Amino acid sequence: MAIRVAFFDCDGTLTKVKSSWEYLHRRLNIWDNNAEHYQTLFKAGKIDYYEFCRRDALLWKGLPVARVVTVLQDIAYQDGSSEVVRALKKKGVLTVILSSGLSLLVEKVKNDVGADKAFSNELLVENGYLTGEITINVDYDKKGSIVERILKEVGANKAEACALGDGEGDVGMFEAVGLAIGFQPHEKISGAVHKKISGESLLDMISIVEEYEV
Repeated sequence: MAIRVAFFDCDGTLTKVKSSWEYLHRRLNIWDNNAEHYQTLFKAGKIDYYEFCRRDALLWKGLPVARVVTVLQDIAYQDGSSEVVRALKKKGVLTVILSSGLSLLVEKVKNDVGADKAFSNELLVENGYLTGEITINVDYDKKGSIVERILKEVGANKAEACALGDGEGDVGMFEAVGLAIGFQPHEKISGAVHKKISGESLLDMISIVEEYEV
């Protein structure tokens, strides 16, 4: 079955930073005893994802968006990130980034690697400053519903889609495609992927896709 749509996680997959949220907090020296506490509450199930993100975003209220953009520009890409997207597009595959990370980074990644579409979470800006508010477009564990919507829009079925990700937040995305590929996947999600990339380059994805299509 030929792949028609490829979905990519961003943080920890296309980029080398596991969480753009945590990265920004650490660079701004507000992770310890602040955002770290909110993450603990979320993982313990004491607050939901929206509340977790809302509290995080409030910590950035009043920051110049230009400063945030500058900090996020330092995030490095995984080896082969642009090349794998380019190779898939050459095969006629629609490339889509699905990320619960920050749109200020994800849109940059989309443009840099040449992906067709991107969905992520938006920090609201007014007069050049962060308002402390956020719009959640991609919930932590609900990427699957977005995959299904996009496949329906383009007239593709599950077997014609693949996904590349690395963490627990990608499980829904993996379950909604015919070929789920883990990039150095966390052991907790090993059962959710069909193939694994253990090396350092995302270009290994191409041979996996070609093998699937035979």
